[in-house]
Formats: sequence, C-alpha cells, structure tokens
Amino acid sequence: MDQNENSRWHMAWYDWLVFIVPVSLIAGLGLESAYGPEGVEYHDFRAVAHWFDPVFFQYNLIMMLIAVLVVPSLVLAYIQTMAGRKERRLRREIPVERRGEIHKSMERRASFSAYRGSVFLTTVIVLLGTSILLLFKPVFSAHEVGVDFSLGANMLMMGPFVELFGKNPEAYYSHLTRSLTAFQFGFLGAYIYFIGSVARAYFTLDLTSHTFVDGAIRMIVASVLALVLSFAFHDEFESVAAPAAASASSAPASTEPSPTVEPPPVETESESVSKDSATKTVSTIPASLTLLPILSFFFGFYPKRAFMAIERIVLRVVKNIPGNDYRALPLSMLAGMSYAHELRLEREGFDNIENLSSADAVDLAVRTCFSYSQLKQWINQAWLAAHLREDYPGFVRCTGITNSEELQRFFSSYDAAQGDAVEQLVTGLPTDSITNQSWKVKLTALKVLLDANTIPSAA
Repeated sequence: MDQNENSRWHMAWYDWLVFIVPVSLIAGLGLESAYGPEGVEYHDFRAVAHWFDPVFFQYNLIMMLIAVLVVPSLVLAYIQTMAGRKERRLRREIPVERRGEIHKSMERRASFSAYRGSVFLTTVIVLLGTSILLLFKPVFSAHEVGVDFSLGANMLMMGPFVELFGKNPEAYYSHLTRSLTAFQFGFLGAYIYFIGSVARAYFTLDLTSHTFVDGAIRMIVASVLALVLSFAFHDEFESVAAPAAASASSAPASTEPSPTVEPPPVETESESVSKDSATKTVSTIPASLTLLPILSFFFGFYPKRAFMAIERIVLRVVKNIPGNDYRALPLSMLAGMSYAHELRLEREGFDNIENLSSADAVDLAVRTCFSYSQLKQWINQAWLAAHLREDYPGFVRCTGITNSEELQRFFSSYDAAQGDAVEQLVTGLPTDSITNQSWKVKLTALKVLLDANTIPSAA
C-alpha cells in the first residue's frame, strides 16, 4: 500500500464521531426500550422509547440507523475504492503536459477531511428528519404518551391557524395533522432523491462534498416548501352526521296532530360520553387531503421544478420592466446536455453557456464525472454559442459546425486553399441582403478571435 493509499485510510479521531454519535444515540434508545423501567416518566429523549410497542420501536431504530449511516459510509467506501479508479481514468484522458495536476488535485479530494463539514451537516439533517418521520408520535391529549400538541404548537407549523388553539380544538388538530404530514413527506421525497443522487455519483466517480451539501439543502428546502403547501389544504373534517341532521331540520312539519310520545329514558353520564365520542369518530377526510402526501413527496423529489414554475410565473409578470431584456443562454442548447448534466454543472457554478465558455476542462474533469473529451466538446460549443447567441441553433443546422474547433479547422482549410471561408459559410445560410452583411461581420470577427487565440484553451 503506497503513501497515497495510507493517507486515504487516515482519519482524525473527531471524524469518527459521525459514526459514533448516531450509533450511540440509537443504541441507547434501543436498550431503553428493551430494558428500561416501566411506569417511569421521563422529561428527556428517553421518553420516546416508551411511546411505541418495543418491537416496532426497535425496528424503526434499525431503519433510522441505516438511513443515517448511509452518508458517512458511502464517503468512506468512495475514498478507499472509487477515487483511485477516477485518478487512473483521468491520467489516460488528459494531455501529458497536464497530468501532474491530477495527482495533486486527487490527493486533496481523496481524503475524509475534504468531506468532513458536508458529511457532518448532512448526517445531522438526516438524523433530525428521520426522527420526526419515525419517532415523533403526535398525540392530541394529555392522557396519551407522545408529543402532546394539546399544549400548543409553533408558528411554523400553524401559521395563522394558531388562533384556533383553545377556540376550536378540532380545527386546530386538523391543520396540525396536515402540517406534520406535509413536512414529513416533503423530507421523505428529498431523502429518496438524495439517496439516488449519491448512488449515481458513487458509480460515476463523482461523489464530492457538493453532493452532500446539495442534498442537505434540498431536504431543508423541500420540507419547508411542502409545509407551506399544506396551508392550501385548509378544509375542515366533515362530519357524516351533519347532513342527516340538516335534512331532519329541513323536513316539512306535519299538519296532523302528533301522537303522545313517552319521554326518552334518562341517560347516565357514561352513556352520554360514549355517544359523543362515537359521534366524533364518524368523520370523513376531504378528498383533496388525500393528495397532500403525494404532492408533498414530489415537492421534495423535484423542488427545482417547483422553483422553475414559480420563476416562469414571476418572469411573465416582470417581462415588461425596463432592464429585464437580457437573459443568459441555457445549457440545454448544447448537444448531449441532459437535465441531470445541467444540475451537475450548476453545482459547480456553471449554470449558463456564458459561464461554461470560460471553464477549464481539466479542472472540471477532476471535479465532476464527465470525461475530459466531453467537457472539451461542451466548452468549445459554449464558446461558439456565446458569440452567436440566438443564431447558434440555425448556424449549426445550416453548416454542421457545432463548436469553435470545428470552425477554426474550417477557416484554416480554406485559408490553405486560398479561398474565402467567410463567403463560403454565408452562402450556405438562408439570408437576405441585410442579414447577409450582418453574418459576414459576425464570422469575420470570429475568424479574427480564433486567429488571435483568444478562445479559452480547453486543454
């Protein structure tokens, strides 16, 4: 084992806390559930161990432990196995004169210290989220065991509905249930997406600290977005007995004298209470509420799409505002660019064509899963698209030239044959006399820029 491999195995003592702390907390709760004293009232987290059946609770703890330890375990496995494979692949692809940069860059990235902050953050977020999802049992009475919401809830969960506390308990608990459901399923959707993105990054040799920061932010944002969504579902639970009572009250009165009716038997207090409780349980959930978990889950799975929908609405409103005419070109204009590729490049700070046109292919190859040749192709495409802007798609269709290297080779070949390359390209474009002159100016300017080597070098 060489020195580089030894450095990958080395972890500071406090790095192991990301494994030790979750295991200790969950193991302590499991032991409390199995061996804890009966009838003892706790005022700390140990009380959670007595809210559920012991077997069911311990099963939840196992699921929670797996969900939490996925984060540091995958990082450790990636550092030991996949990082070396990525370095070997990059050495085969990158030009010889720049291979010395690869070892230095990978040595910094192939250690747990490079992931320390993001892994600790993500582990804490997952620990808190799974606790709410699997362990926090809401109850609505002081006589039950669990989180007693009869004492009140915060403004984040209730918003303006907090005024129902003490005035309308049924409506208060109804909205509280919606808020908890939305928050939990929003987190669940974001966590499932996070696991998929981490697995993809692991097998494509692209597991960086940015992956975990992005996942942690997604889980926070998605949970809050889903919680805000729950305020749109404000219908109260409908009672089944209500229509019957209404129909009885609206029935026409009879003109015949009513027969003598014996007075009803006097009910005892226990019978009255049992009837009231039976009436309260006869209620139906509004049909719209059944969509809340589904919508919350997909808000968690696709929060970016939700933001894009909001952005489109806002842009329609402000499109006539002066100074809002310029818009960056999207990465989707480039050949071979998928939605997943856009998200990955955005995570590295390249969210439009203008940004990508000035990127370094070697640096991006080290930081992402993309090959050097693919990145070089995209960067050269971005350079040409940034100069032609909206004319780029039409230029590609008419000439077949997709990037700056191809355009430079075309100019060089015609220069060698003593031909007019600009005139030849303009001839192939569907133009009139005005646009013909405009294209000549554009292509001549591009030829000058390429000859002066002002294009960023992808090598």
